[in-house]
Order: sequence, then C-alpha cells, then structure tokens
Amino acid sequence: MSIIDSYDESEEIVKAEMYTTGQKRLPPIAITCFKTELIQVVKNSNNFEEYSELYVCGETIKIYKTQIEGKDVIVYRTLVGGPATTSMMEELHARGVETFIIFGSCGELTSNLKKGAFIIPIEAYRDEGTSYHYIPISDFVEIGTATELSRIFEENGIPYELTKTWTTDALYKETKDKLKDRVSRGCKVVEMECASIMAVAKSRGFKAYQFLYTDDTLEGDTWNMKTLAEDRTVILKQCLNIALEIVKKI
Repeated sequence: MSIIDSYDESEEIVKAEMYTTGQKRLPPIAITCFKTELIQVVKNSNNFEEYSELYVCGETIKIYKTQIEGKDVIVYRTLVGGPATTSMMEELHARGVETFIIFGSCGELTSNLKKGAFIIPIEAYRDEGTSYHYIPISDFVEIGTATELSRIFEENGIPYELTKTWTTDALYKETKDKLKDRVSRGCKVVEMECASIMAVAKSRGFKAYQFLYTDDTLEGDTWNMKTLAEDRTVILKQCLNIALEIVKKI
C-alpha cells in the first residue's frame, strides 16, 4: 500500500488527550514559528510571561503567554517538518488551543513574486506524508482561512501575494524537474509544513492561519541563499506583530 492510501477513518489507538491528561490547560489561540530567534524576541518583551511547557523529541519547549485586547494568547517555537509540527499541534489542541497562527520562511520558485510581500498560501501541494493520514487523496489541500487572512492583511496595509505552495518532506531532493512540475501546477514557493498543518486542521476541526516570507530562491542555475543565513530577528518581530494583529481580527 502506498503512502497516499493511508487515509483511514477507524479509531486511533493513541490519542493526544491520553498523553496530555493532567497537563496545564491553555488559552484558545496560539502563535508559532520555526525560528529560535522568535523566543528571544518574546523573552526580551515585558508583554510575555513564561506560562507552561511542551515536551517533544526529548526537548522542552517553553510556552509564553500574553493578552491582546482581552484575549489570552500563547506563543511557542515549533519544530521543523510536518510530523513534528502537527504532533505538537495535536497535543496543544488537546490542551485547549482552537486556533493556530503560523509563520515561517519559504523558498522562491519563480522570480515574479512581489518584492517585499508576504506570502499567503491558498493551496498546498501534498509532497509529504502526514496529510495522507488525515484527509483523503488529492494533489492539493485547500486552505480555507486564506481569504480571511487576506482581508486582515489588506485592512492593516500589509503587502501580500496569494499563491499555491509546494510542501515537501525532502529538503535535499528538491530537483530541477520537480521544480518545473510544481511551477506548472501554480506553486511559487516551497516549504515543509503547510499541507500537513492544513490537513490536520481540517481533520481535527481547529483553525490554522499561515503566512510566509521568502528567504532563498531555487530558480536559476544554482541555489541562491539570499537572506537565509542572516539574522532573522527583524523580520520575526515584524511577523509577530502581524500575528498579534491577526489575533485582534479573528
């Protein structure tokens, strides 16, 4: 049986609520990113307090809390890749989180992206494994929150571009032929979690909003790191502020 045939509606043997029984309940809104610099930004702010922890892959992930216009919100760093990201979401959902706001970097596949614009994915190409366990077979997973997220960006005057994204598990197998194929399907960027995130959100009935910023580019004869190796503190502060604005509007 192929991985794409993995969707199964029978009852799960291990459930997140089994593992999280007795752990501290959490507010309904969570903000997360994949960069450790985000936590440094949060720790240096007087607006956040250390609130709880999440234990994953032998690592203790600190959870911080703040309040935005009367809404309690947590912020944490997630791990890279669909399996790790969504497993953490499952556990946080079992502890009370109903809405996730996720941001992170992506790679450019084409040169016609608007300079300085954030990326709001509208569909994610399922070149990973996690999504096939949660929703039926399809090439793409549609992102139902993209329209609402676009409206929030427009209301706040934030430049953005809508596009399909290519979600892959295999960072070092992003080949030239695959790139051509994904571009032909309408993808302008590549990342490693979106399809997994949106499939789990659909399956479990919680909401996930995701926006991206570009770091490197795969277009051309050779890979261009662009800003990938630079300090990301400034862009992460900007993203965090955008995420906090999203909290106000949802």
